Amino acid sequence: MSVSASLPDSNLLTLLAVDDQPINLRVLHRAFGADHRVLWALGGMEALEACRQHRPDMILLDVVMPGMDGFEVCRQLKASALTRDIPVIFVTAHSDPSQETQGLALGAVDFIVKPINVDVVRARVKTHLAFARSSSLLAATLQASSDGIMVTDLAGGISSMNAAFIQIWNLPEQLQVTASDEAIFAFMGQQLFKPAHSASDEGPAVPPHQPGPGCDVLELVGNRYIERYATPLHINGKLSGQVLIFREVTERQRAVDALERLNESLEARIRDRTQELEDAMLLAQAGTQTKSDFLSNMSHEIRTPMNAVIGLASLALKADPNPKQRDCLEKILRSGQHLLGIVNDILDFSKIESGKLVLDDADFELSSVFDGVSCVSMESAKAKGIGLSFAIDASLSRPLRGDPLRLGQVLLNYVGNAIKFTAQGEVRVRATTVQRFDTTSLIRIEVEDTGIGLTEAQIGKLFQSFAQADASTTRNYGGTGLGLALCKQLAELMGGEVGAHSQPGKGSVFWFTSRVGFGSPVATGAPTAMTLQSAPLSAAVIQGARILLVEDNLLNQEVAAGLLEDAGAFVSLANNGQEALERLRTERFDCVLMDMQMPVMDGLQATRLIRANPSFAALPVLAMTANARGEDRVRCIEAGMSDFMTKPFMAEQLYAIVAQWLAPKAAEMAPSRAAQPELPVPTGDPSIIDLSILWQHVNGDRLKMRRYSQMFVQSIPETLAEIEAALGQGNLSTVADLGHRVKSSARMVGALGMAALCESLEGLRDGGKPDAARRIVDQMPDLLARISAQIEGVYP
Repeated sequence: MSVSASLPDSNLLTLLAVDDQPINLRVLHRAFGADHRVLWALGGMEALEACRQHRPDMILLDVVMPGMDGFEVCRQLKASALTRDIPVIFVTAHSDPSQETQGLALGAVDFIVKPINVDVVRARVKTHLAFARSSSLLAATLQASSDGIMVTDLAGGISSMNAAFIQIWNLPEQLQVTASDEAIFAFMGQQLFKPAHSASDEGPAVPPHQPGPGCDVLELVGNRYIERYATPLHINGKLSGQVLIFREVTERQRAVDALERLNESLEARIRDRTQELEDAMLLAQAGTQTKSDFLSNMSHEIRTPMNAVIGLASLALKADPNPKQRDCLEKILRSGQHLLGIVNDILDFSKIESGKLVLDDADFELSSVFDGVSCVSMESAKAKGIGLSFAIDASLSRPLRGDPLRLGQVLLNYVGNAIKFTAQGEVRVRATTVQRFDTTSLIRIEVEDTGIGLTEAQIGKLFQSFAQADASTTRNYGGTGLGLALCKQLAELMGGEVGAHSQPGKGSVFWFTSRVGFGSPVATGAPTAMTLQSAPLSAAVIQGARILLVEDNLLNQEVAAGLLEDAGAFVSLANNGQEALERLRTERFDCVLMDMQMPVMDGLQATRLIRANPSFAALPVLAMTANARGEDRVRCIEAGMSDFMTKPFMAEQLYAIVAQWLAPKAAEMAPSRAAQPELPVPTGDPSIIDLSILWQHVNGDRLKMRRYSQMFVQSIPETLAEIEAALGQGNLSTVADLGHRVKSSARMVGALGMAALCESLEGLRDGGKPDAARRIVDQMPDLLARISAQIEGVYP
């Protein structure tokens, strides 16, 4: 075993790379050595010893090794209490889905196939390290609680219990290690003397059916009293069990009993009891505040790395990547945006339940929504060897207006369920127009699978809150999903409804409808939040502005500063509120971007001190925080901040908000801007290439337009050769995949004719004919030559 000598700092995150090939270890060391402490091992036994000695934060583990293979190493790691919580990522040259399934079943968090893409591996490692940290923080919080906590599933089985629970119930060590749930409940029942002031007669064990909220006091042998709180456990909108909280209240209960027996000094006893109730109320309020603060902190901990993932991916996309890198970065960015959507759903769940969720109203193209769902779902479908296809009726090819995020959220839930419950065959997604009016349409989206199917009785329970089709599905397929009840709520908010029809063993069709308006044209094929899309006025306002960025997180500094500098701003940095005040005393700034949570002095206190100085009365101070709760926004405004943006933010959101508060400067600059001649926007035949689309993507940067368009032309011949090879083998699935690869970049540069041909190739994935594919492919070389000629005409 060797240790990277270049990074002696023990505070760095430690990675253990295990591979019998030194060259692979060197690749991983180069990928992570700059900002991690990297250990490596050449075999399984060496790896186990390294884990026992160094306790790495993550393990990158090869599968095929002499002696002990990676699966056995993982099995032994997960069997040991010392190492079971270390995240394991398999890195192997074998892409067999059965091996991936075996690795994940052993407890690995990910499975990466060699040869590796360094950027992808770094992104995955960063994401899993962040998840591991969040899980550890949650576990530590539960163990630190002075209340005994036991979590159970719907069947009454024990999912977890903390140290305070074991202490309150005096649970013997033997029961903690080997006993069944029934034995633990029996032991608790033996300690029960009688139900005292009880809301139910169930005893201390968790009721196996229909758990509900409640609070009661249990009297135990030895004149002890325990207060029990029962709260339903909801995961993704579904009832999944109960959380039982036990609190030692012996002294309080004895005081109550004494009041009932003695009946003396009534007024004094009433005052004492009143004080006790006030203390209990203060304690409850403190507990509520603690939970609220915990939710805010968890939101901040999740959103901070998410801001880096999304922001750095956006910056990387603007750094002239090659087509393959662009494809990977777009997938990282879309996945990050999807994960952000999930985080937002969790934080907004109370609004959804109360019907207070406000839908967005924006222009979008349904094909972009489908592309996003395909990007997230295609890999899981391929891993199971099942097909995934999308079809949109021609009547829906026009721009629409509505909430694309919520449409995609419902569709992603449907597609994810279809893939999960389909072992072989395919999943098909179709969109059609049900009814058309003057200014709106009612659209219907169906997801058809060839999976296990459902009975009529199961279908009748599907879209009800807290209902499952069959408890066995959880055991066989795992997970609870986002929840069909939530899909029903969202569809109804969008003016539609949901439904399903199915037969056991013959697959299912899940559908939902939504009312959408007719939108204005949007840039064809422009990936959501992947490129600079600010209006010319916004860019002009930001250009030349002096902006003070107050942020303690280095990655967030890099993201925000990079985006602002790309727009032409001059950015100065401060690591906390105190540094910001010192910079403001000596320098002039047009705007301040202020984080909330920082060491030394937080953003709220710094803003109050800024507003206390009359010289800064008109200075815009914009909150830039990972705390997403409504009360956080109120706190920022009360402190004197001008506006509020939540991390992670998209480039266009940052530009729009900053430009809004620099608008007076824009008015001053208007005469000078009007006097400057503007270069004409290049256009062209969209069936060949319309460069005005690329012009929008790069905000009129002609150097980037020339580079991107020529890069597109140079990248196509290699892909055409791959298409020809796959077509020669009759492999239409690969031909469709290659067509999908070219379609995205073709749309971005405005080669809409090429994009249309590629989309036709995609449509031949299932049931297509080689002759039809040949006719499409034969058109591509001539079209590419015409595209190249038109580009050379604009950029000789």
